[in-house]
Amino acid sequence: MKIDNILANMKAGLMRKSRAESFSDTEFRRVLDAKQVIHDDETGENREITAKSVRLITSGSGARRNFINLVPMKSLSLEDFSFPFSNNTRISSALRLQVMPFAAAGTMELFPVTIARSGRGASGIVWYASPDELNIPALSYDTASAKTWPAPLPFISQLQTFGGSGVTMWIDEENICSLLWQNYNPLLYRWRRLIDDSSEEKELAWYDAYCEAGELDRGGNFVVNAALADNDGEEADDTFSSIVAESVKLCPWISEVNLSRSALEGARDLERTVRLLTRVACWLLVLGGIALAAGLLRWNQLGSQVQEVRTRSENYYRQTFDPQRTGRISNPVTLARDKISELTGSSGPSHPLEEVLADIGEIFAETQSMDVTLDVIRYNSEGIDCTGTAPDMSTVLNFRKAWEERNNMAQVDNTQFVAGIGYRFDLRVRWQ
Repeated sequence: MKIDNILANMKAGLMRKSRAESFSDTEFRRVLDAKQVIHDDETGENREITAKSVRLITSGSGARRNFINLVPMKSLSLEDFSFPFSNNTRISSALRLQVMPFAAAGTMELFPVTIARSGRGASGIVWYASPDELNIPALSYDTASAKTWPAPLPFISQLQTFGGSGVTMWIDEENICSLLWQNYNPLLYRWRRLIDDSSEEKELAWYDAYCEAGELDRGGNFVVNAALADNDGEEADDTFSSIVAESVKLCPWISEVNLSRSALEGARDLERTVRLLTRVACWLLVLGGIALAAGLLRWNQLGSQVQEVRTRSENYYRQTFDPQRTGRISNPVTLARDKISELTGSSGPSHPLEEVLADIGEIFAETQSMDVTLDVIRYNSEGIDCTGTAPDMSTVLNFRKAWEERNNMAQVDNTQFVAGIGYRFDLRVRWQ
């Protein structure tokens, strides 16, 4: 069995498989510092080195397995954080600034884990570890990078009776490490070298004194002795997986913990990519602003040129044909052509003046609600130009429609609303 002792006061129900995640497809491993003898080609002598070795705890089932290393890290420490923002990159940057004064003593890597979010803010814990402890070898059949968890982390479910408070402890051939929990939140991590059989009792006694001095809830204990469990069978594997699954069910953030070099490099690659994309976006924004400014400038120039041409055309029309006319002239070219035709007599009147006046009378007679006042009527061989007022726009449109019903081409121009009068308009009627 991979777990040496489960306290007698733990109920069997605490070890049931989690329905959400059973971890049956996960291969759990433990990591030890093993001494190896290598041959030095330069000196020709053998020398002893210490390297990390990986041993199986449980074998995962299924074609695609996940891998999790439980590591008793010597340099590991943890601290809680709370920030008014929740972006992971900003959280990592803020934590690096906090530990910058202590980084002079040596390089450290940090792994933030968000536990809770409130509005725009976030709170959680951050793990600090030495880079030397992240060099964990992979096995030859690994199909994916393995996650790395602190060894006593995934056993919080065994403190459920104590409200998630107490100590989870990991013991192997060389190490004894532990986590102090308060209400399902890790508060303190400790590592000691395993000296003798009394090391466990001394460590638990230390926690008794620490919790008493800090007025903390001492809770219970759960101890895993991996050194006494090598080949305990599939039943023990299922028990181990169910305990881990129950822990992740109680603390979902545990599944996000990964103190591995691959996770660290992935986070750095993501951070570099975000910085690069941010720079590119800023440059694109600047270039877009420049293009927009140039487009607006060109649009203003074209608008000024069009207005200048329109004003010049209106002035030419007034000076040549109608010096007494005021206001805006919507289509001076068409009016000028009509004037020229009228003056040159290039086309005879298809509608005599008497007929035009008769049409006007019929329009007002047929529609009693035609509340239109005609101030000016200009007649020529091509048609008539009327300037008048009406109380609303619908009356203006009805007046134009009445001319169109008489097989004429009618167009309303230069419509303006005048307070106290209504809509002032110009109507051009051309014989077809």
